[in-house]
Amino acid sequence: MPSRKIEDLLPKLQILFHEFSMRMHDEGEQFIVTCTYRSQEEQDALYAKGRTTQGPIVTWTKHSKHTERKAFDIAMIDDEGHLTWENEKYVRPGEIGKEVGLAWLGPKDACHFQLKES
Repeated sequence: MPSRKIEDLLPKLQILFHEFSMRMHDEGEQFIVTCTYRSQEEQDALYAKGRTTQGPIVTWTKHSKHTERKAFDIAMIDDEGHLTWENEKYVRPGEIGKEVGLAWLGPKDACHFQLKES
């Protein structure tokens, strides 16, 4: 099962996550972390969905930054306390992520944040 622990991320990303989390809190943006580290075996299983196993396609890559401990995913919480996957709810979090130094993939994968490539 993929991790949700911030401690499973690279130390540099842990620092950026905490900056991101504080900014999100300060702006009243509620979220949960849905994934930090995931093994290559778990990534391979996700990639197989909708291709060689049943279910919808949920990823476009076999080489996720999650397997390198360089990414985390979030889910936004709406005003009624429910998780939401509507892209427009991720615009401000994406801006905050970029402001603290994270890479954000925008509408392609709105819940995903990762270390910028050097």
